[in-house]
Amino acid sequence: MDPQALPPYAPTPTLSRNISINLINSSRLPLNSEIQLYTSNKERNLYESLGEIYSIIIVLNCLEKAFIKDSLHFEHGVDGNDEYTRTVTRLLNQYMVLLKDEDVSREFGSLEKFCQEYKIDCPLAKSRINIGVPATVEHSISTRNLNAQSGSQSQVGISDLNGGNRSARAVAEATGNFITTMDAVKLNYRTKDQLHPLLSDLVTSINKVLNGKEFDGRSKLINWLIKLNNLGINDQLTDDDCKQLLFDLDVGYKGFYTELE
Repeated sequence: MDPQALPPYAPTPTLSRNISINLINSSRLPLNSEIQLYTSNKERNLYESLGEIYSIIIVLNCLEKAFIKDSLHFEHGVDGNDEYTRTVTRLLNQYMVLLKDEDVSREFGSLEKFCQEYKIDCPLAKSRINIGVPATVEHSISTRNLNAQSGSQSQVGISDLNGGNRSARAVAEATGNFITTMDAVKLNYRTKDQLHPLLSDLVTSINKVLNGKEFDGRSKLINWLIKLNNLGINDQLTDDDCKQLLFDLDVGYKGFYTELE
């Protein structure tokens, strides 16, 4: 077919090649140069923070899977459940601190939106973030309970001789956390940032004393942890919420001491 017979708007192979070469030559950026994601320190900090959140979600999901499979093992005699509790608590705290930045929070949107946008398939991590505490705290799992169930009589016997975890220091810490949390509510602390860390420390310190044993009012405290964790940045507890929280803290305080007797 004669190329001259083609209409003027139909590009010939030679014409297309010339156009491509001209576009490449007119480009201001070399083909082997990196395209910068940010143009200022503010943008750089924003994307670095979003990257940290992405990493936290991935790591949390791996930890949750390992915890479910009971495959958490560490060197130097460190118990897997204890290390899991410390690591997950640290990651959850880092997650919340990163989202305190208004620019990061605005770009992040919500956990569901963030996971959809970046194709993150981590249901276990999403569940743990929404609950806000490690599974060992949520379900009252302790190392000593696991040892007792597995028949480690020697460790249990030593624990009993020393009074288990019910040392004066551990009891004093749990009692102090009860008082601190109740005083905070009375002083009109109502936001997630103010109350969630206090309540999380309280539940963790109680677990250390009672070795994960259930007591009257514990489930209510866990429910409050979840409710506080799901509050928005600008949300806060109502007057009725604060009254109910104080009541549940008082019930938990009495239940805690009943178990000590």
